[in-house]
Amino acid sequence: MHIFNKKPKLLLFSIFLSVSFLISGQNKLESDCGTVTSPESFEYINSIKPQIKKYEKAFAFGKSAKNNTLRLINSIPIKAHIIRASNGTGGLSILELNNAIENLNDIYADASMEFFLCDDINYIDNDAFCHFKKGNESDLKESNYTAGLINIYFTDYLESTSEESICGYSNNIGRHNDIIVMKNSCATNDSSLAHELGHFFSLVHTHGPDNSKMTTELVDGSNCDTDGDGICDTPADPMLSNSNINNFCEFTGVETDENGHTFYPDTGNIMSYSRKSCRNHFTDQQLARMYAFYQTTKNYLACPTFNANFTADASVTCEETLTVNFKNNCSNITDWQWDIDSDGIVDYTDQNPSHTYDAGIYDVTLTVSNKSKTIKKTFSKFIKVGTEIGPLLEDFEGFEIAGDNGWSAVDVSKNGYNWYSNTGKTATDGTGPLNDDTPDSTLGTYIYAEASGATLGDVAEFISPCINITTPNSELEFSYHMFGENIGELHVDIKTDSGYINDVIPALFGSQQANQNDAFFKKVVDLSSYENQTIKVRFRAIRGTGWDGDIAIDNILIKNIEEEQHISNALGIKVYPNPITDETLYIKSLNNEAVLNYQISNLVGQVFLSGTLTNQSINLSSLASGTYFLTIHNKHSKLVQKIIK
Repeated sequence: MHIFNKKPKLLLFSIFLSVSFLISGQNKLESDCGTVTSPESFEYINSIKPQIKKYEKAFAFGKSAKNNTLRLINSIPIKAHIIRASNGTGGLSILELNNAIENLNDIYADASMEFFLCDDINYIDNDAFCHFKKGNESDLKESNYTAGLINIYFTDYLESTSEESICGYSNNIGRHNDIIVMKNSCATNDSSLAHELGHFFSLVHTHGPDNSKMTTELVDGSNCDTDGDGICDTPADPMLSNSNINNFCEFTGVETDENGHTFYPDTGNIMSYSRKSCRNHFTDQQLARMYAFYQTTKNYLACPTFNANFTADASVTCEETLTVNFKNNCSNITDWQWDIDSDGIVDYTDQNPSHTYDAGIYDVTLTVSNKSKTIKKTFSKFIKVGTEIGPLLEDFEGFEIAGDNGWSAVDVSKNGYNWYSNTGKTATDGTGPLNDDTPDSTLGTYIYAEASGATLGDVAEFISPCINITTPNSELEFSYHMFGENIGELHVDIKTDSGYINDVIPALFGSQQANQNDAFFKKVVDLSSYENQTIKVRFRAIRGTGWDGDIAIDNILIKNIEEEQHISNALGIKVYPNPITDETLYIKSLNNEAVLNYQISNLVGQVFLSGTLTNQSINLSSLASGTYFLTIHNKHSKLVQKIIK
């Protein structure tokens, strides 16, 4: 890992919203820079943590596997803007720029990320920008910004909004503010550029988002996931600085946390306020967090003239095999290496190969080269083959991300609006449910579209696996929660072999619940006309005018209407309690039926209990907690009912 050799002057950024800087301290070796991260910024990161955690786990597992570097490295493009005097003199040299990129790649290789320059350097010959003040980005970007890249601007002198000298700052609000601004001397001689890229990929300072007060993170790590920087392998940091770190990188402070425990901070962490000569590494969890944030939020970054992007004529099928025709359209490539299942083995070297997949879910990695460089990119869970189910009862328990178990979450607008899995309340106050649609539950999982960080009219789709409709009079039932001042729209569509049929029920507009703690509502969709067809269900959310517009869904069930009628007509069965409050489920026959058989199975049809009812009850002590199907029948009729333990 590269060791930098200068002293610290840091700057943090507000991850998705505006930031304000607090400059304090005198007699420092260099002026400090700080950031107050807005509550909405922190809430956004918290809202996508379930999605991020999934990639963090995959990253940690991959790091322990052989050939991981071959499989996981993602090449991320940078557009370099070098500001010079109006007469074309001065500015960062090409050698200095290349050295800065090389230093970054030494550090970020451990995050399975590398950076490369996209196209030629853009020189901005304008005296007005040589002494640049934060807050004037719109003037700088007006004719000097390339969407889809990390735009880094290098200038001779940089100051904060309070006119204090700073090293740099970072911003990544949406897709049109992917920028970092750096002072030339800091870009080449210390860890500031690596620090700002850490911010760009969601990291906050190790002392936490607030630079004006002591961290609330405890030394024993008991609140490490929520306080400080929200990462548990970075020790609690009591605001490191030049004044409490000596020349040997030793912490000399005597501060204690609120439990009276002495701090033992990491003085070498790049995201700290330690001396720059000490800062030289990220922790494993910081590396995993940046990788996960890239995969979930910034994987659209691509150089328009040299990239590893591709198209495919198909990527999902209900069949057991799928032939996919891949195509890379980039003209500046001389060599292609396709790893069609991301196992570290090159499968094809053609520009546009074809491959037939068996049932499964696959990543795809493409590595491309020309005479001067090689880059690669991995597309996670890109191919889904044979993800077909029969009866559907999905309560999302066990989902770590919305895209689990053959479901697909799609950011249609590619602006950060998407579906996520969650338990408990959503991260944003004043919108979304407080828990899932399980009675008396605060730990169940549901899926929701997060409105923070998106814009008006953005579209997010949540698409089911393939579903076989095998019985007449079938219907779809789902639970939904739409509470907030700026709820947008929820649409339900059905896909058949002929394409999508939009709005199979009237779309839901605006807030539906009167209060945040109101229960989920239910909607039913008649599927009788789809008998003997294989369909997909698409939940299509359209973002409203503000951040307080989270839309949630849960408990998606496809059932036979006739079977429901048997409950009151033929069998006359009463099942209680549901959810089960102890280990016993009671079944009462209102018609005094003499012989009733039962079966309890999970969502995929695996039978756990079966037999004949003898005393109007079933002991469920052998079942783990979860959701099951209860089937009760005699010679003529059958009841299928969802039960929860």
